[in-house]
Amino acid sequence: MIKKITYISLLICGLMQFILNDYADAAGNIGTSGAGFLELGVGSRPIALGEAFTASSGDINAIYYNPAGLGTLMYPMLSVMHEELILDSRFENVSVAYPLYSGFLGVSNSVFWVPPFDRIDMEGNKAGTVQFYNASGTAAYGRSFGFMEAGASVKYIYQKIYNLNLHSAAVDLGILKRMYMFSPFDAPIRNFSIGLSLLNFGTKAKDDQLPRQLRIGTSYYLMDWLGISADLTESALNNSDLYDFTSGFNESFRVNTGIEVTYMNLLALRAGYRFNDAGTYSFGVGFNYAIENVSFVVDTAYSDAGVFGPVYSITLSFKLIPKIITKEDERRAEDYYQKGVRHYIADDIDSAIDAFQECYDYDPYHKNVKKKVEDLKELKALKKQEEEMETEAEKYK
Repeated sequence: MIKKITYISLLICGLMQFILNDYADAAGNIGTSGAGFLELGVGSRPIALGEAFTASSGDINAIYYNPAGLGTLMYPMLSVMHEELILDSRFENVSVAYPLYSGFLGVSNSVFWVPPFDRIDMEGNKAGTVQFYNASGTAAYGRSFGFMEAGASVKYIYQKIYNLNLHSAAVDLGILKRMYMFSPFDAPIRNFSIGLSLLNFGTKAKDDQLPRQLRIGTSYYLMDWLGISADLTESALNNSDLYDFTSGFNESFRVNTGIEVTYMNLLALRAGYRFNDAGTYSFGVGFNYAIENVSFVVDTAYSDAGVFGPVYSITLSFKLIPKIITKEDERRAEDYYQKGVRHYIADDIDSAIDAFQECYDYDPYHKNVKKKVEDLKELKALKKQEEEMETEAEKYK
């Protein structure tokens, strides 16, 4: 059967597999990992930012870069992405995130495919079609613990290359820490983040390891409208990649950087640069608008893929928001939150409840303030019950 496949079919299949490995990781690991499509960027916003996204928060694309980021979401989200690659190849992604218990559950499906083409035998006759596509389904969960976020995901990977079918499974793990770092300008309450994630650790794709990665990233908002981010990515195909600075580290180490400028939370301009990668620069535009309680976001990206030319992508996202929260709302919510903390320390439970309730009214998603109000009301009820028991006990003395 193999002898009947023409050189054209072999060339196309071989070239596409080469693209998957080279586009995703040009430095040192070409052809050494299976399911190389797992390293293709997901989401037009992350792609425009040079894929420096490990420490980002409030974005559904955290499913792919660091599942701990799901713990920073505030409302249900749906995202649909389409990306145009070379040789008429396509990359599609659909992701959904919904609150579950004290965190968010995310489900995502990615497909990399090439339109079917004819298989021609040695006599020039059509002998069927050749199919080439790769898919991965992911279920992720992220939760905030107040002082940090943590998350994990499991994924199933399926690859079909002509008559070859491969099945693999992997897990991702991640943590995220958000805090305030000094800025001389007006900046978000938590303007600095640092994240760490381990990606694609699992079974082999036939005889090759999946493209395992260790990612460390930071994100810093100097102002409300200006953010910068950077990721350090190390491939972990072999154990030596993580400690051999003279070989594996130099070959597979990448640096991703990005910058984002926003205007009135409506328009975003983004740019990124990738070092030691097949591609280099990227840029994109995002537009955000809300109608009643539904916000929709349109993100676009242009990315350089080195010798393979440009890559275009567009992502449409929807957010189900009960209330549009402005920057002024966030600041007032923080003021009431701090008042609530002071009243609680002073053992003034009633005033603490009132302050936290005001915080909730301005920003329902501020530091799990809803649960704090519920806990304090329960504490108040317990104290009242204790006082009643003490009063009843006094009658029998």
